[in-house]
Amino acid sequence: MAVRYDLFLVGNDLYIDPNLGDFDIQVSDVQHVQDTISAFPGWWKQNPPDGVGVFAYQNSSGQNQILARNMVQQLQSDNYQCNNPIIKQLPNGSLNINPNIQ
Repeated sequence: MAVRYDLFLVGNDLYIDPNLGDFDIQVSDVQHVQDTISAFPGWWKQNPPDGVGVFAYQNSSGQNQILARNMVQQLQSDNYQCNNPIIKQLPNGSLNINPNIQ
C-alpha cells in the first residue's frame, strides 16, 4: 500500500510550520485511522458510510466484539490491513484501542 500524505494536524487543528510559514504536509496513516475510528457514519459528506463512532461504545459493557468487527470492516474498506484489534475497557468507562494496522 502506498504511503498517504495529508495536512498535518495537532489536536485536530491545522499545523502551520513556523519555519515555512505554511501548512505542513506529513505521512497521515495514523491520522486517517484515528479519524475513521472516531467519526460516526454520516460525518463525511464524500463517504457517508465511513466511520466507527467509538464514542457510542464508551461505558457499554459486552460490546467489544461488535466494536472490533465494525473497526475491521471500516478500516479494511479504507485499504488498511486490520487484524485482531485489541480493545480494553478501563475502569472509568473509557476504551484503550490498538487497531493492529499493518
